[in-house]
Amino acid sequence: MPPTTAFCRAHGVAHELEFKRRARDAGRITYHMHVGLTDWPATEAAVRFVHDELAARGHTIERFGLCLDRAMGLPSEQRAAARRETGPRLDADDWAKVAALPVQPHLGDHMIGTPASLENTRAALAAGITSIGNLGQFFAFEPPGGYDDTELTRQVVRAIRAMAATDGTLVHSYLDDGPAVQFADYGMFAGWAALELYVVEELLGARLAHSYGGLIPEPLDRAAVGFALDDLRGRDSIGTMVYGNTVDYTSDHVRNTAVLANYLLVDVGAQLHRPTGHAINPVPLTEAERIPSAEEILEVQLLAREIEREARRGAPLTDWAKLERHGADLADAAARFRDHVLARLDDAGTDVRDPAAVLLALRRAEPAELEAGFSGGSQRPTWKAGIVAREAARIARATPRLDGARVMLVVLEVHDVIRDALARALTGAGADVIVLSSAATPAQVAAAATQEDADAVVVGSYNGGALSLGRELRAGYDGLTIFGGILNEDLGGEVPIDARPGLEELGITVADDAADVGRLIASR
Repeated sequence: MPPTTAFCRAHGVAHELEFKRRARDAGRITYHMHVGLTDWPATEAAVRFVHDELAARGHTIERFGLCLDRAMGLPSEQRAAARRETGPRLDADDWAKVAALPVQPHLGDHMIGTPASLENTRAALAAGITSIGNLGQFFAFEPPGGYDDTELTRQVVRAIRAMAATDGTLVHSYLDDGPAVQFADYGMFAGWAALELYVVEELLGARLAHSYGGLIPEPLDRAAVGFALDDLRGRDSIGTMVYGNTVDYTSDHVRNTAVLANYLLVDVGAQLHRPTGHAINPVPLTEAERIPSAEEILEVQLLAREIEREARRGAPLTDWAKLERHGADLADAAARFRDHVLARLDDAGTDVRDPAAVLLALRRAEPAELEAGFSGGSQRPTWKAGIVAREAARIARATPRLDGARVMLVVLEVHDVIRDALARALTGAGADVIVLSSAATPAQVAAAATQEDADAVVVGSYNGGALSLGRELRAGYDGLTIFGGILNEDLGGEVPIDARPGLEELGITVADDAADVGRLIASR
């Protein structure tokens, strides 16, 4: 008998896909939480705490996403030497402990798409965990220190083939983590999903499950994207989760509660209207500040259950026919964009029947190159296309002339919105801007800054390792260094500490607002 998780055994199903299909067909709303504290014992305790507290109040929590340390994407023998970031690292005997929890595990970070794609996928499958990703990270993330992309692609293809050979698996892809958000409109956003479906399902024979929502703040777009993805699957979707809107959260928790209510009314309502198997993921109100604690995860899950009651009452007021039309338009544009991109790849000599060749070509392509020559997308611009332009304009208004200044920009992971806005604004102010790859190590950043004779290095940090990053960078570069983002450090406590005081002790300037960066450079 194949291995399975404690959750699936308790529900009498062979795997999560079977559970999701039953829930979808019954029109049942299910819930997801993201958890990743300092180490596995703390994370395990948090999952049990939230599960038990919800159960005591008559609620269920069906699945949890395990937020792993980025070093988990490296082969196991290389992890000990990697810089520590937020999230646990799993030892060989921890995989079975993950599967033994009463909530179904979802492994969506630093699994598929990394140098350890096959190693991690095999370990997860051996424990009975069947929802594994994140394919989106293959296209947008760089392994720490860099990695040969041909070999990386080979690892990804082998991992997906292993899933295709295992009954009930879901290859997870969070669209907001990948290139989809880089395109100009939501027709091409959904078109990227269609390209992933082509590779994973038609060429590799696995089943793909999409997630979306973290970077989709507008209610109309949230509903329409979900319907479009369902249309692309012939209305037979089994999704992983709809991620809560993260881009409108601030440090004002009253404001965040209103944002939470807004997106949950849409997400729950859409699942009631057209179930797609996606679990609902309410984002803790502290998400914009730091890694949430178990108590904060519980708080937002309880809020979500109350908002679900209101969504059920208010669903008849929604013009679902209008949203269905928007979704159908996006699906039509998506299919045409998929065919457009495949034709471009074919013309360029890529064998579009070879999954590795297609994946590698898509990873190496710039979104603007793929958009070229395509017309007839949707009239709904993606959030990133709009926010980069707006943020660049806002930053530009506060930025003095920087003629002759050489500025190096780097974000050592995927959070690149403000980096891109800064690059546009600082270039417009006359600076010579150098943007480094997210694969660079702190030592490589320091060496590049020295070699390029940079007047300033601007670093965005969001993964719970800002202080360590600052120390490593400072060891090789003593020029003006500006840090921004979510500046905290995981020191082994339940949640990370504020890294700002420690960074300032290192002589690093902290910018609380990207609009301050130009002024700080000008006053060097």
